[in-house]
Amino acid sequence: MSDMGRAGSEAGGGKKLAIVGVSVLAVAVIVAVGLAVRAATSAAPGEANAATGGTASNDSIDAILNSVEEYRRRGDTAKMELILKEATASYPGEQRLAISYGELLAANRRNEEAYAQYEKALAIGPRDAATEFMAGTLASMIGRDDRAVEHYAAAQAANASDWRAPLFLGQVQLKQGEVEEAKKNLLIAARLRPETAAAWGTLAEIALRENKPTIALQHIDKARELEPRVTVWRLIEARALKRDNKPEEALKLLIGLEESQQMEPGVMPLMAECFGMLGRPADAAEMYVRAADRQPGDGQVQMDAALWLERAGDMHRAVTYAMKAKELGVEGAEAAIQRMAAKGKG
Repeated sequence: MSDMGRAGSEAGGGKKLAIVGVSVLAVAVIVAVGLAVRAATSAAPGEANAATGGTASNDSIDAILNSVEEYRRRGDTAKMELILKEATASYPGEQRLAISYGELLAANRRNEEAYAQYEKALAIGPRDAATEFMAGTLASMIGRDDRAVEHYAAAQAANASDWRAPLFLGQVQLKQGEVEEAKKNLLIAARLRPETAAAWGTLAEIALRENKPTIALQHIDKARELEPRVTVWRLIEARALKRDNKPEEALKLLIGLEESQQMEPGVMPLMAECFGMLGRPADAAEMYVRAADRQPGDGQVQMDAALWLERAGDMHRAVTYAMKAKELGVEGAEAAIQRMAAKGKG
């Protein structure tokens, strides 16, 4: 692979990694914030917007939510949904009901429907930071990045001391290519909560995209210190070291990973590129052969094994794995077989 090709592969992989690095956090936060909203609204219910119509007394809403909570303790989500669906239809002007229904839908990964409930809740009001944040997270999860930016920005404006809104806002802005704005918000998140590894890790990813490996290493050092076992931070550090022309140091970070971790997106391609820079294509080939043998149904891994075997000069085995790739429908496998076979005869 050419340097340009490697750089393109690296950039594409990095874009995915920046999002993956915070996806688990997003799921955790969506539950935590939902519980916080529930606690806040139960303890101090706000007045419903009378202009929306379909409101009820606080005692009536409390009774409905207490009933829902009872079924939650029993684990009867079907009954919870039935109660909340009927209640939101009967009282469309009650924000607490819309939020509770949205929370339930989100917990069951019905994110489109959950987002619709949070939109209703915000239309009813008040437009508080927690509800805006939840709406932003759901919008992001269903691919509505434009709306996610609006909600996260509103959450940030409503509560400037909360690190989560600028962190998630920066993530979405990076996804949209708004790099400078993303950096500003990620730095705000890091300042508000320095122990947020995702902020430092994503800043490192941005520095790599800007071809600033030294800055990337400074940021990723902080992320790895905070979360030493997270593979994605180790991978970003290895990419920065490779970009800094230190492939051997990069390999040391990755070779010690468990096989399952080496199979995570971006890890083996980077290891192979480092082997290539060190003049060790045979090591890259054997790595891919082991992976191909473990995953006989993965055509791309079969093809990668074939290509690295070709680079290592082992044409007989290269053809074998290219044929497996062809059987699995990999585009270009037939041409590779012919090329490898011709080399083997030469």
